[in-house]
Amino acid sequence: MVLFSYLQRFDRYCYCLFSGLRAKDLPGQIALLTSRSGDGYGYLAIALMVWMLDDSGDEYFTSLIFAFSLELPFYWIMKNSFRRQRPCERNLSFAALIVASDKFSFPSGHTAAAVLFATVTYHYYPAAGLACFGWAMAIGASRVVVGVHYPSDIVAGVALAVLVSELTI
Repeated sequence: MVLFSYLQRFDRYCYCLFSGLRAKDLPGQIALLTSRSGDGYGYLAIALMVWMLDDSGDEYFTSLIFAFSLELPFYWIMKNSFRRQRPCERNLSFAALIVASDKFSFPSGHTAAAVLFATVTYHYYPAAGLACFGWAMAIGASRVVVGVHYPSDIVAGVALAVLVSELTI
């Protein structure tokens, strides 16, 4: 219990340190755009392009579909089991820059999806996968900056993606 208490304090400290930007400020705009880039449409567009343009695209596309079909139920089970309030709902004096698509914060689905996409991409296309890992980490960080996640939510999203990728690749 003591460890959990320290983790919560650390999460609140980091949240307060990195949140509080305004949407009209340049860093806030960058965080908003980065966060929105993880909404999922880009993954589908990239996967479809690879599927159509590359001979090994069939296997890549199938692996992504399979990986996401496992990740999504795990994500929803975790999210609805832990039921952790979002930081912006806990009156931590900062308003979120976006309206989250659901009520709970743990784990970060945006981060899980981005890391899972990067991991599968890395397996088939290592150079592109490395770029995707950088993008995935930026998405995770942006979710804290825009005020809808704690850092431990991001870590849990990464862990979920790694677990699912181990099961699927």
